[in-house]
Amino acid sequence: MKPRLFFETLIPILLFACIPVTVKTIAANPYTIGIFRLGVATLFVTIFVALRGQLRRVPLRDVVRLAIIGLIFFGHWITLFFAIKASSASIAAIGQSTYGIDLLILGALFAGERIHATDAIAVAVAALGAILVIPTLDLGNDVTLGMALACISALLYAALPLLHQRWAHIPDMTRTLGQFAFALACFLVLLGRADWNLGGRDWAGLLFLAIGVTVIGHSLWVRVTTRFSSRVTSIIYYANIPVAVLLGVLLLDEPLTGRAIAGGILIIAGSIFGLANHRPAHP
Repeated sequence: MKPRLFFETLIPILLFACIPVTVKTIAANPYTIGIFRLGVATLFVTIFVALRGQLRRVPLRDVVRLAIIGLIFFGHWITLFFAIKASSASIAAIGQSTYGIDLLILGALFAGERIHATDAIAVAVAALGAILVIPTLDLGNDVTLGMALACISALLYAALPLLHQRWAHIPDMTRTLGQFAFALACFLVLLGRADWNLGGRDWAGLLFLAIGVTVIGHSLWVRVTTRFSSRVTSIIYYANIPVAVLLGVLLLDEPLTGRAIAGGILIIAGSIFGLANHRPAHP
């Protein structure tokens, strides 16, 4: 891997690992976080694209495609933020680790990729891990609710690399701008639920999420997911999960049960095993 591509991959992974602990720390609710992050990110990316002379008209069919990407990105974010607020940064990070298994399944359903015996084993191992993490099937339990929302978020996020690759004829920054702008439009529908009565620490956290994670992290990640196969990017993505869990334990003193640790290990191990042994039908 070339040094530039290596750092383009490493930077978003480290930034993504900071999301759960930052969202949990600040007082801003999920609507406020989404609107602020995407508002700042959309502005920055629009200026960047305009300065590079790449702000051009997009055919209607591609506008629809960008709207689909933005809608899915909105769903991924809103469920992730609520997962973190409902439970903990650590549980949300573990729930996000189901991403790889989701990608295997979505690849088989929508990208013509074949399911092999190793894929079935991987799904079974990851499913066992998810069962271990959940203490009860009652959504009234904070851990169960947070895990369920994080798993939904992971499923939606797993769809994005497939769409970015399928519509790679749209320039990287145009897809990035479209993803942010249409997701912002979805959040603005919920503007009335946002709370802007925040302290200095909250605004600092929002700025970090908006500029550091969203503008820099997600812009780089769009490039990475376009250049690598979905299998490779999924394995790379897992590097942020242990870091996110560790930050939650060290910075927020979050309790982490033996069941949660064992379940998280099984989910990650099963996903990486399945992705590492998976071979697309159409290379």
